[in-house]
Amino acid sequence: MPKEKGGKKNQAETVERITEQKVLPIIERYGYELWDVIFEKEGAMWYLKVLFDKADGGIDDVECEEITEPLNKAVDTLSCIDLVDVFEVGSPGLDRQLRKPFHFVKMKGEKIKVTVRDENGKTAYYSGVLGDYDENSGEFTVQTDDGEMKFNAAKCRRIALDA
Repeated sequence: MPKEKGGKKNQAETVERITEQKVLPIIERYGYELWDVIFEKEGAMWYLKVLFDKADGGIDDVECEEITEPLNKAVDTLSCIDLVDVFEVGSPGLDRQLRKPFHFVKMKGEKIKVTVRDENGKTAYYSGVLGDYDENSGEFTVQTDDGEMKFNAAKCRRIALDA
């Protein structure tokens, strides 16, 4: 993969897309669903995380071990592998992030946490029950103790289940 101006952070979306295309058929062949692919920096290291789940939820250690080797072999062939310091395979967890349209549809009615930053750089936290999601605008509603609030997913710093 050619180097892009701005380093690895600017390439994160491309790395995630390329990885998703490679691992999706493997995950589906094992009867699981791909939850997310995340390429992010933690400390000095760049992590590539493939998160998968069952339709009814709950991945155990045996299932994770079963799929790790085939995924590892597939990821090793990616053109972007030289950007990855650590490769992880696992469950999205109880506090899974909501980043894709299908996440919002699947988790409707669940309790979530939303982190936003305003124009002044002040961070605010909200929690409540996830309502409707508009795939065209990226807007979703949350029923909080103070009433219904509307957010744009692209403007939120983090959206996750409230485990």
